[in-house]
Amino acid sequence: MKPGAEQKLGARSVLVVDDDEHTRTLLKDLCETAGYTVRTATDGIEALQAIGEASPDLVLLDLMMPRKDGFQVLKSLREQSQYQNLAVIILTAMGDMDGKIRGMELGADDYVTKPFKLIELQTRIHAALLVRDYRSRLEAAEEELSQLRALDPVTGAGTYSQLKASLDSELARSRRYGRPAAALMFGFDDYQGVRQALGREGCDQYLTRLVQELRTTLRGADRLFRMAADEFVMLLPETDLKGAKVVADRLHAVCGTIAAQGVSGGPVEPKIRIGGATFPNDRVRSSEDLLREAHKSYRALGPGQKFVFEP
Repeated sequence: MKPGAEQKLGARSVLVVDDDEHTRTLLKDLCETAGYTVRTATDGIEALQAIGEASPDLVLLDLMMPRKDGFQVLKSLREQSQYQNLAVIILTAMGDMDGKIRGMELGADDYVTKPFKLIELQTRIHAALLVRDYRSRLEAAEEELSQLRALDPVTGAGTYSQLKASLDSELARSRRYGRPAAALMFGFDDYQGVRQALGREGCDQYLTRLVQELRTTLRGADRLFRMAADEFVMLLPETDLKGAKVVADRLHAVCGTIAAQGVSGGPVEPKIRIGGATFPNDRVRSSEDLLREAHKSYRALGPGQKFVFEP
């Protein structure tokens, strides 16, 4: 453990929940001796109120209490997303195996058996907080990794899996509310020639600048995805055929403003083509259909053609 970790854990807050005054006082004294800030509650109702008000780092929860017992409190906490990671240690009587098992089933992190011993209490509290800390860090790391996986590592545009989810969501919303949506697909007339002229690194830099510039022209709800090395898709919610053509014109103009220098030192002017499709459309019944129609119009373009739309 890094230096200072004990101090950081010791500064945390504990809520002691027990209907027996002697037990509450004992636990409060033991926790304060260990360096924790302590608040107490006499039953389950007070406990839930205190948790909502004070947001403790850990709860020492007696199981057998009037009005609302510990099982009910634990069940209520684990049903609420904001308390999924709240550390809870249940307090059980010696030999109460059924209580321990049921507590674990409801999401308790650990248990402490009465009568309490200072060293055991400290150890179990410390371990429960440590496990929750590591679990929170792991969840944060997994979320960050998930976000990274959803982005193209070169350009920062969305990836295919993210595109599929966004298309499904947007078409469902458009169908429900009777609103239009459009998808543009664009790429290069001669991607291999562009890559050869700019070099691998230069081509990647060009694509990154292109995506960055395009994003400055998009509305907040518009999304940009990279389907393949030389193909991109732009999802345009609340956009009909006329609006999609306006965006396509803007996209073409932006591409023409990005200067690129070839490996030989001369300027390179990549030429792009843009296809698109809109919803509602008799041929579009799913997100795959919308993408298929946009791809069909994109592939139908010849060299030097700007864009065309499937009606």
